[in-house]
Amino acid sequence: MKLLLVITKSEIGGAQVFVLNLAKELKKRGVDVAVAAGDGGYLFEELKKHNVEHYYLKSLKRDVNIFNALYFIFDIFLLLKKNNFQIVHLNSTNTLLSVISALFLKYKPKIVFTFHGLSLLDKNYQSPQILKLVTRYYFKALSHMLDASVFVSEINYKEAVNYNIVKSGEVIYNGLPEEGLEYFSKKQAVEFFNNLCRFTFDECFIIGSTGRLSYQKNYDFLIDNFVEIKKRLPSLKLIIIGDGPFGGDYKKKIQQMGAEKDFFFVGAIKESYKYIKAFDVFVLPSRYEGLSISLLEALFAGLPILTTDVGGNREIVNNDTRQLYELNNFDDFIKKLLFIKDNKELIVNHNLSLKSKFGLDVMTEKYMNIYRRLLKQ
Repeated sequence: MKLLLVITKSEIGGAQVFVLNLAKELKKRGVDVAVAAGDGGYLFEELKKHNVEHYYLKSLKRDVNIFNALYFIFDIFLLLKKNNFQIVHLNSTNTLLSVISALFLKYKPKIVFTFHGLSLLDKNYQSPQILKLVTRYYFKALSHMLDASVFVSEINYKEAVNYNIVKSGEVIYNGLPEEGLEYFSKKQAVEFFNNLCRFTFDECFIIGSTGRLSYQKNYDFLIDNFVEIKKRLPSLKLIIIGDGPFGGDYKKKIQQMGAEKDFFFVGAIKESYKYIKAFDVFVLPSRYEGLSISLLEALFAGLPILTTDVGGNREIVNNDTRQLYELNNFDDFIKKLLFIKDNKELIVNHNLSLKSKFGLDVMTEKYMNIYRRLLKQ
């Protein structure tokens, strides 16, 4: 089986971790797998370590520029024509244009697309209705040319059917290696942040998160309500791992509040999951999600989680409302946070019991079944 995984960016991010883990596992199973991606660096560096073939596509960008789109269609056409991949597995909105390139190939590969979320179409994404309409028809037109559609959460699948984007599809949860994640102990992780931030966190109650500093992740909520949270938890410190377009604005807000010694943005860190046991609670205030890799990493680490009841977040915690709060509802948030603080062991035991549901082996085998089925057709 010769297979190509395609994703827009090769930066540090949840979707990139998904592609990396899947590529590594497929290679172990004897699949001739390669990865194509645009700018970034992180993904390619990790793929090299595992001898996975990869291709840099300069034309693959996270924008709506029509010229970049046409360039990408031509670029991916040349790559597919040269390598005769049997399966092409697409993993981000811009890569969906690959189905147009495949139309011009003599030997058309089978094409799989994983919806890692519905982004602009999500009810919590504030954008002009015309943009939502265009996005809907973009997905609908190109999805009907796919050989298989996969969704990472049940709720996204139901929404896509309701939008008439797809008539059918499969749900495959993102997975992580149950034994392969090497976390630092809480003591080691706290010491790491002590050195990184030049601050002593040893006696603090740490809320932490990993995610892109973007509209989706909604870290504005934590900043805007930080003073009130701090009143309830005087020893509170907050650490956010990640970078993104909102980083400058967030740091400016923190400076204006005079909270530089309470709220720490530490930038992107490779394999950031290793350090999250420093956190007493893992918080993700997202406006929308598919199935968050960072939440899965927290669950596997044995951390209590507090996240918005959006997207696949409810599915990750198995409908545990103690770890879910209504989007942007501070009263609900603080009530749940204080409960988790006083009942940490109860929540941790619940989360650890869910790990097998999100195993990498389970995820990979389900994708392999799709690939095998398509090749038989």
